[in-house]
Amino acid sequence: MRSMTVGLALAASLLIAAADVRADGAMTDAQRQAESDALRWITAPGDYALALSHSHIVLPQNYALLVGVDAARYDELWNGVASPNTEAIVFSQADNTIAYYIFEDSGHVAEDDWSEVDADDFLAQIRATDEEGNAQRRQAGLPLYYTGDWHERPHFDAATKTAYWAFDLRSETDRWMNATALRLAREGYHRVIWVGGLDQFRTATGSLDALLAMHDYDAGYRYTDYVEGDRLAGYGIGALAAAVMGVKLGKTGLAAILAGILLFGKKFGIVLVAAIGGIAAWLRRKRRK
Repeated sequence: MRSMTVGLALAASLLIAAADVRADGAMTDAQRQAESDALRWITAPGDYALALSHSHIVLPQNYALLVGVDAARYDELWNGVASPNTEAIVFSQADNTIAYYIFEDSGHVAEDDWSEVDADDFLAQIRATDEEGNAQRRQAGLPLYYTGDWHERPHFDAATKTAYWAFDLRSETDRWMNATALRLAREGYHRVIWVGGLDQFRTATGSLDALLAMHDYDAGYRYTDYVEGDRLAGYGIGALAAAVMGVKLGKTGLAAILAGILLFGKKFGIVLVAAIGGIAAWLRRKRRK
């Protein structure tokens, strides 16, 4: 892994941020941004391993990457909770969008319950629980977000073992897109979350395809490598999608149980937008140096 060099300007920004402390003890955006800048951002194209999921990312030109503990720390900074399963964060220098890859070692997920997914019911449930999530964000000193409409209703691609969906979120001053893919593996699944502006969004599939193309599981760990006797998750892709969105699937309580073990904020990858402008400006400064 190649790490970025932190210059004198960054050191100065850290000192300034240290003095900028909120009265309630929560981190300020300046402090979050300074610590984000100091993480080991990778810009060199190459093949980078993701140890937790037995997979890898082939990073192209004009992208920046965080992996391992650096990715987990960035996620924690901007979501307000510990995020040990966030394996990678990818920032596109071409369009200033950001995505992160979260792996759950759940066991093998079935693909036979997608017909139970009700997109209209899911959206109504998500909107009903917005305030519960915002209460936690308020305590962490983070902006509050509210769910808009589907821009791509949930669908499952059986050929690639990937579920997709997208909706917009808004705060008091801004509005962004949040597109999610659930990609099944032999021993679990990835959540790949893309965040960008409404004008940058095409479709959930279109916006996520490039991200999925640069990521692959190692031989022996793909969904199709499953063999009899492997550990099973005990639920299907439909229940999993419901859990990630924090809603119930039909009349069962399974998704609600699953949602309880998923970290708050991951369905709203949108919070990463708060740092996009700062990352872009810092990378431009680094290139000039």
